[in-house]
Amino acid sequence: MKRFYICLLIGLLGLSACFKDKLLVVGPPNDIDPADTTTAPVASGIKRKVLLIGVSGLRGDAMEVAQVPAIAALLPNAVYSYESLTQQPTQSGSGWASLLTGVWSNKHGVKDNSFTGYDAVKFPMAFRYVKLFSPKLRTVSIQSWPVLNQQLVSGADVSISLPDADAQVKDSAVKRLGQDDPDLLLVGFTGVKTAAHQFGYGPDVPEYMQAIEQADTYIGEILAALKARPGAAQEDWLVIIASDHGGIAKAEGGSSPEERNIFTLFHNKAFTGTKVVQPLTSLRAARYASDGQYAASASPLYNFDSIKQFTVQFNVRTRGFVSDVPFVGNKDWNSGNNPGWLLCPVGAGKWKFQAGSGSGRVDINSSAAGINDNRWHTIAITVDRRTGPGEVLLFQDGEPAGSSSLNNLSPFAPSGQQLKFVIGDDITGKYRINWGNDDFLMSNVCVWDTLWKKEDFKKYSGCDTTQHTNPYFSRMIGWWKGTGPNGNQLADASGRDNPLTVFGNPNWITQEISFCNVPQPAAVPQSVDVLPSIFAWLKIAADSGWGLDGISRVP
Repeated sequence: MKRFYICLLIGLLGLSACFKDKLLVVGPPNDIDPADTTTAPVASGIKRKVLLIGVSGLRGDAMEVAQVPAIAALLPNAVYSYESLTQQPTQSGSGWASLLTGVWSNKHGVKDNSFTGYDAVKFPMAFRYVKLFSPKLRTVSIQSWPVLNQQLVSGADVSISLPDADAQVKDSAVKRLGQDDPDLLLVGFTGVKTAAHQFGYGPDVPEYMQAIEQADTYIGEILAALKARPGAAQEDWLVIIASDHGGIAKAEGGSSPEERNIFTLFHNKAFTGTKVVQPLTSLRAARYASDGQYAASASPLYNFDSIKQFTVQFNVRTRGFVSDVPFVGNKDWNSGNNPGWLLCPVGAGKWKFQAGSGSGRVDINSSAAGINDNRWHTIAITVDRRTGPGEVLLFQDGEPAGSSSLNNLSPFAPSGQQLKFVIGDDITGKYRINWGNDDFLMSNVCVWDTLWKKEDFKKYSGCDTTQHTNPYFSRMIGWWKGTGPNGNQLADASGRDNPLTVFGNPNWITQEISFCNVPQPAAVPQSVDVLPSIFAWLKIAADSGWGLDGISRVP
């Protein structure tokens, strides 16, 4: 066995003029069995092959409810997920690059559809790996998006570009399966994304759903051609169906859950059907984005007029604001003069503290950097009304972000209102309906009936979901982690047992980063899992030195 690899390595070195850049990156094949007891992988005479079908712009949630009989017939023998993920930037160029290189854009360098910055030497696409280790394998790429063949798909024996012509792409793939002998066949459709750009993304858009169902028809014909191949009995195919990105409204490119949501499927006749979903133990956060979505308490414990000193802290994540829907507060935001206080967005990416007494008001904007970067930020305030005019201090990510006198504002809470403390709206629960929506995720909302020292905001991380170790825990009067669905309530972890009632069914979004912005392992398939799965199927032992970000989904 080792002599085989030595001979193969000598042969590869002889081809260094052709593969110099690849050898520097990929290196010689690994000896996948150090004990040298491995038998020849083709002893049975069955040849392993791969069909990879890319459906651009296919969202997993739409796929789950679409009428797709061809793909549905694969599910009993497939590992698949409607909750699969890609990463920002969610453009076709970046998405396809991640699918075919096994790494994210911070490595392969593709940020948009121009493919500018692609590092093809360090992170080659699938065909180049396959050709290095098995030069005789026949590779074919048939694309409805010509740029993919021009900029990314290198080393293909056959490249066919049929611009925005999915039906012709299907016909070409069927013909190749009948008359050619591909070992790795890559087929790309664009009709679903085209429909999304014209009519919108989502399962509630009929034209988008019709485009998905049309793609399924094409896939069905390709699968029928695969089964009808003259040598089908001597072939063992891995069928992969994947999307490059999702979308929202009529576009993609951002980092919203809808834009990152894709569909993936790995099928072989010997696989056991496995639907992969995000476990409930995954880190989640509530997304407040639509009319009527908020969480609130009517407990008299949260009468902030009688609480003369308090600290509020929470984590928030957003891509930006269009309105000034309150993050948290206790006032009717129909007027800034109304009694009570709140924290809310200001501008596209900043936030502010606002308070009123009925006849006066205080507004102070945070002096910190914007928070519209789709990362988690910790926002906190201390309010001291014990003596003099009173004072409010603002903090962002542990650092001071402003201060102001409270100008003797009193009362500090409205009278006659049922709700006393609200997340994601004002105390009427109708601010979004009357004044416009904002889209943000909230978690780890904490209230203490005491003042934190300035230095402690930095010392005790506000992004941590464990607050028991800080010296203020005994003064907590509310702590709503909001890290997972709990019916119509946000449980109170402070020990006061004051859950918040949840209204409007906000979405619970699984987080790919922690509240401290540390990457979270994904339980569901990701774009970068496609290439490692191809390697596993073709018996190519991936080298850790390649720096792949994905894992194989082959059982």
